[in-house]
Amino acid sequence: MKYSLAIFSIIFLSLKSLASEENRSFYEGRAEFIKKYIKDIKAQQKINKKYKGAVVESLSGSFFTSIGTSSQAELDSLALKKCKQKGEVECKVRFRSLKLNKDYNRYAVYDYKKKSLKVLNTYIKSNKVYTTKGVTILKNEANYLNEKNNFKCTKNKSDFRNILKILLKEIEIYPVSFIKMSGLKFVMICQTLEIENSNPLGLAPGHYDQSPGVFYINIDEINRSKDIKSKKEIIRHLFHHEFYHVIDTALSTVGIDDQWSKLNKQSYLENSSAEGPFINNSVEGFISSYARNNHAEDKAELFAFMITKHNEFKKILPKDEILFNKSKLMIKRLKSLSKNIDSSFWKKLN
Repeated sequence: MKYSLAIFSIIFLSLKSLASEENRSFYEGRAEFIKKYIKDIKAQQKINKKYKGAVVESLSGSFFTSIGTSSQAELDSLALKKCKQKGEVECKVRFRSLKLNKDYNRYAVYDYKKKSLKVLNTYIKSNKVYTTKGVTILKNEANYLNEKNNFKCTKNKSDFRNILKILLKEIEIYPVSFIKMSGLKFVMICQTLEIENSNPLGLAPGHYDQSPGVFYINIDEINRSKDIKSKKEIIRHLFHHEFYHVIDTALSTVGIDDQWSKLNKQSYLENSSAEGPFINNSVEGFISSYARNNHAEDKAELFAFMITKHNEFKKILPKDEILFNKSKLMIKRLKSLSKNIDSSFWKKLN
């Protein structure tokens, strides 16, 4: 059975490695833009303490700024106006002076009138199936195609009650506070998923370094496994892997994570294949072959196995210092989202 997990980053899809030099340069450019904006405000505040600023980001990822001695509301409005005058859509205030706008997000929302999930300015016709701990499971009700990135999610036709049962059980593992801070909002069940002529088990969409809080599941690919036990393990691993792609945007910059990558002794290898929901520690520092793709997949794979195969995972740590350090960093980051991800949380997985 083909086993494939994926994250696609940026509204205009790119399956290039998140560790590629081109992608790194892009994210570094965004970071430098914000650094310059902050530097400019601080320089002006030395002259006049009344100086403030605003940064607005559009759906396309473009930044628009305004700096001056006007009120914060006026500066926000000016930056928003610049964004809209350029024909940009979904212009949102990301920075208010030197602070992140606490209300900024790109979360998907369910439109009850259209009976559709709005994700990054597109609508996927769907019905709510179940909601627990703030996470809503949706079933696709009409074939969806985004021609900008050749992404397909087809209408659900199969019975997915057993899959739903497993998903709900996995969600129950986490404290409500953690799920809320992670940003996970929706799981969309599609009959099939297709992206650039591939059919992954799951996809986690992203808007640059933000997550809409939704990922997609491919029923047909899951059902290729006829063994009930194997299917259950596939679904469990899939959920936690894709969930981490959502979590990752709340914890770090998805495009660049040098703190993580520097823990490795070996470089990442693009296009490393996925073998299934099985631990493979044949290469020092990596929990699976798929983890060798890039730091985003490395983290998602490690997290998934830390949850689903906790005891087996723990037995590896004394023999692999790199994995030990990675898990230590991950646990520290996870706890920063919720204090409930403490020792008792991990003990329950034993």
